[in-house]
Amino acid sequence: MIIIVNVSEEYYEKIKEKSVFGKELLVETDFIHASTVEQFPLIIPRLEKNSLNFMVLFIDTDKLLSNIQWEYSKSLNQDFPHIYGEINKDAVVKAVKLSDYKK
Repeated sequence: MIIIVNVSEEYYEKIKEKSVFGKELLVETDFIHASTVEQFPLIIPRLEKNSLNFMVLFIDTDKLLSNIQWEYSKSLNQDFPHIYGEINKDAVVKAVKLSDYKK
């Protein structure tokens, strides 16, 4: 299964050559927020409210070494995948700018 994690372009530039990343994303919560490809359009308006430019990272869950738990979001009324741990780079099968994703 492919899930999506979005990060700022600035953060992506810092981590794109690392073998694992995401430790900084685990500071506020114990997990990294993700969504399915089908759910991602629900997330886009939230990203667009922010002034940052975002990267869309496509993560292959079969290659991901960290655990995923599906947890309910009250605000969106459905379960979303949460990654409990860092993301190994080889699980990232594609990375595109949000502006290119929307084309």
